[in-house]
Amino acid sequence: MTDDKKQIFSDFDFAGALEFLHLFPYEKWEPKITPIQPTTSLMINLKRAERQITTDANEWEQRLFMELVFLEALENHNIRMWQEKSIDAGSSPFRGKVDFAFTSYRASFKLPYVVLSEAKKEDFEKGWGQCLMAAKATQLLNEQAGYRFDIHGIVSSGRIWEFGKYTTDNKFYKTDVYSLSQLDVLLGILHIIFDACDKHGI
Repeated sequence: MTDDKKQIFSDFDFAGALEFLHLFPYEKWEPKITPIQPTTSLMINLKRAERQITTDANEWEQRLFMELVFLEALENHNIRMWQEKSIDAGSSPFRGKVDFAFTSYRASFKLPYVVLSEAKKEDFEKGWGQCLMAAKATQLLNEQAGYRFDIHGIVSSGRIWEFGKYTTDNKFYKTDVYSLSQLDVLLGILHIIFDACDKHGI
């Protein structure tokens, strides 16, 4: 790890973030999932993506799977998806970039942020390290602006998915591993997350 003054989200792996944020041991998250059947258009688009993206594709190519699933899951939710956004809570190590960020539906990227996601090519240890540090930075920024609620995180390779929840009482909960073949389950979990965000009334 680099000098404290220069640390950013990407300097942390999962173990490092858990230790730094005093989140170890974390808890298992077992959301009560109601599977949601994917639309025909999503199935067709994912099949097209499968033909174009090989198993050794880079993170940018793998993100196409995430984008397609997110766009479907966001239907009927008043939430907007952003990509490659910087988050800066004012001091190191609570600054860096996130691959995906979600806010209430608005024209500009501003507080409060409600969900963060990292795209990783199978390196989930690194993905969760970055996601957790970004979640803490987001929590700090939200609270400074008068918003206080749990932050959800997602780490995915596009084909493999994990979900987490960083609570206001400084606890972290993480799900088991899910695959793209469990598409109805993925959509069910995302509905739980986005529905919780909608209920904040922001």
